[in-house]
Amino acid sequence: MLYLNETIRVEPTRMKSYVEQFVGVLTPLMRRYGAELVGLWQALQANDFIDLWEVREWADLDRLRQAMKEDPAFVAYLEQAYASRMNWSVKILHPTPFCPDLARIKRDQIKGGLYMLATIPIVPDRLQEYLKLFPNHGMRLEEKHGLHTLGYWIGGGADQTEAFNCTQICVIEDWAHWGRFVESRAKDPEVAEWMRRALFYRTFHSARWMTPLHIPY
Repeated sequence: MLYLNETIRVEPTRMKSYVEQFVGVLTPLMRRYGAELVGLWQALQANDFIDLWEVREWADLDRLRQAMKEDPAFVAYLEQAYASRMNWSVKILHPTPFCPDLARIKRDQIKGGLYMLATIPIVPDRLQEYLKLFPNHGMRLEEKHGLHTLGYWIGGGADQTEAFNCTQICVIEDWAHWGRFVESRAKDPEVAEWMRRALFYRTFHSARWMTPLHIPY
């Protein structure tokens, strides 16, 4: 599997129509060429839209790129969409062995009212060791206190050193639940020990909050 992750800044006056066209026109077009929508979100207090698509293989991604140039419906959509965009970026993310795929996300109903998108730079020669540790430590402890992982991928850093960055999307019910999560995690000595240990592998991370606009399950 591959994952296509876009961040698109839309003209404030065109945000509503952009979402309508995204759901009504783009989503069926993407599905036609093998890309299934995981979700569309809006960054908190911003006019940035963030979307995530699951693609089975590179050949599907190649067909999708070709369709954007040759399919009249796709061309028409993109011409209209580009007029609404102020800027955008696209990243290809590679799932880790413990990353839920869309089938599991749907089956387990991994969704909520508040999402966190994090980019975690990893010390290059410690990446594989970190990926072996994280499911049984970091992710397990997050789940223990109520923060669920929608996905965890290799790639996604803004500095373009994609192989040495991880991207994670977490989901929780709402701000009240987040407050309870922070409070309970702070009292957990196992969390404190993992946080100290994790500093050996990662330097810092950046995160932004998102609210769901269209979750197709």
